Amino acid sequence: MAEHDITRKDFINATLVGMGAALLGAPAPLDALQRAAELDAFTGPGGVGDYSTSNGNTKAVMDAAHRIRDGAYAKPPKSADTGEVYDLVVVGGGITGLTAAYFYAKLSGGAKTCLVLDNHPIFGGEAKQNEFVVNGTRLIAPQGSNDFGVPRQAAGNWQSEMWDDLRMPREFEWSGVADSSMSLKMAQDNYQPMEGVGERGVDVGYYVNGRWLRNIWQNDLAEWPMPAEVRAQLLQWRSSPPSTGGRSADAFARHLDTLTYAACLNAQGYGSEVVKMIEPVVGLINGASPDAVSAHAAQQIGMPGVSRPRTSTNPGLSFPGGNVTYARHLVKRLIPEAIDGAFDFAGVLNGRVRWQSLDRRGQPTRIRVGATIARVEHAGDGVRIVYAKNGRLYQVRARRVAMATGGWVTKRILADIPTDLTTAYSQFFYAPALIVNVALTNWRFMHRLGITAARWFGENDIGFVANIRRQMKVGSYDPPVDPDKPNVLTFYLGLYTPGKTVAEQGTLGRAKLLGTTYQEYETAVLSQLTRQFGASGFDAKRDVAGIILNRWGHARLVQPPGWYYGIEGKASPRETVAAGYGKIAIGHSELNGHQSATGAIAQGKRIAEQSV
Repeated sequence: MAEHDITRKDFINATLVGMGAALLGAPAPLDALQRAAELDAFTGPGGVGDYSTSNGNTKAVMDAAHRIRDGAYAKPPKSADTGEVYDLVVVGGGITGLTAAYFYAKLSGGAKTCLVLDNHPIFGGEAKQNEFVVNGTRLIAPQGSNDFGVPRQAAGNWQSEMWDDLRMPREFEWSGVADSSMSLKMAQDNYQPMEGVGERGVDVGYYVNGRWLRNIWQNDLAEWPMPAEVRAQLLQWRSSPPSTGGRSADAFARHLDTLTYAACLNAQGYGSEVVKMIEPVVGLINGASPDAVSAHAAQQIGMPGVSRPRTSTNPGLSFPGGNVTYARHLVKRLIPEAIDGAFDFAGVLNGRVRWQSLDRRGQPTRIRVGATIARVEHAGDGVRIVYAKNGRLYQVRARRVAMATGGWVTKRILADIPTDLTTAYSQFFYAPALIVNVALTNWRFMHRLGITAARWFGENDIGFVANIRRQMKVGSYDPPVDPDKPNVLTFYLGLYTPGKTVAEQGTLGRAKLLGTTYQEYETAVLSQLTRQFGASGFDAKRDVAGIILNRWGHARLVQPPGWYYGIEGKASPRETVAAGYGKIAIGHSELNGHQSATGAIAQGKRIAEQSV
């Protein structure tokens, strides 16, 4: 067996007890082993804290969703009537849904009732976190939704007013560097290292042909193992402004939406190596390969060749658990008792959810988790909502409904959906993503290479990028910045197949994501890390404390050409869906194209205003 071929048996024998203790904070080896034996083969361990039973789409969540997909509720199912009637039911407890509840409460002066229903064990949608405790150190990492910007303070800026009302901070303190000799640049988020077009404030290693190259863009790709003409093309692509053909910004965006990103680059004279360099970034963020994604979709996320070169050196920003902070602050504002501690940044991040307070009778806003929506339809002068919880079906009624769920499920649970919306939804395609958080006892093996982030290019590797972060110091939460202390190595990866349509890429990616066991992913990650970092001292049995998978079957809405502005004069599908119908408003961050927390908030505000 090669030195990097670590089997599940090897890992269990040597480190499972340590992993269990790290994940659970459990001192007894027997407890760790018993917990590991109880985990299902798909979901794997979920860490500690509020999110320990909700790492991505768990098997329970996935199975419940697949019953909807398979038509289990196509006919009106028998359900127990709770007798509840709400002014508004919000379907979906992600950032969009929670924002809708927030603005509905503000617009109605708190006088109307609102119920938020969510299928996951905890609110937040993809804006959730993983928590570890490794050798006494608490570590938090994002499950998905990541990166934010502080809104500009200006009169009439509702985003800024909302930010302040939620008591979100405008200035941040970062964990200090323990060793003055630790001079490596470390990202504060997980997107900086994956741009593929430069090292902005982070030391990145590139694993190529079995060796590590460091910060390749800083010496103009001098060490890059490619012909000189390819290096010249890559440098030109990275640094040149796009050729707009004299078009206005709007006309240029509309032009870009008529062709794929790959076709756009090819038309500018760039070859396949340029497309290949950016392929994994587009495959993750846009959900499909550059030969299937609209060039305007690539423009939306600032890709070279269609956007102006990035000159800012400002680091990216991420809360410790990613955009979970939005969700938690929204819940704290809506239901103050739902999270213990003070209503400030430290209190909301470090406080624990009080589950009994989420769905308590008598309060204007209630949040009911673990409730999978089966059917939504107009009934009389309102709307009837049927949901499954703990193996039973229930129904509630509402005067209005705000659908804050992704289109892949919305179109299936709206029983009386109009034909034009069904047609529009047939043009919505979704791609999966996987975020893997590896809790490390130390990261000395990266420090020896002079890097805090890594990229690689193997077709059979897990993802293409991983990094450790310098995290925020928030009250008692102060993780160390020390190569000999614990940290989390986070992998972000899309699952795409160049040469296929967006629909085919999504189907193939989901089949791979959902058909791979936790054990198979765990073994692949450990083997890959050993192969890449073994020479610099990595030892999986010593250095890895635990691994959490966060699988998202429909993480990204994919935008093929024509999705933004329509084709042949026809309205774009997103405009049709956003109109809603009857007493049902429809909103989700996907209606903005590129999905983000700010987009989700804007959609939540819109559907709240439609529902008052």
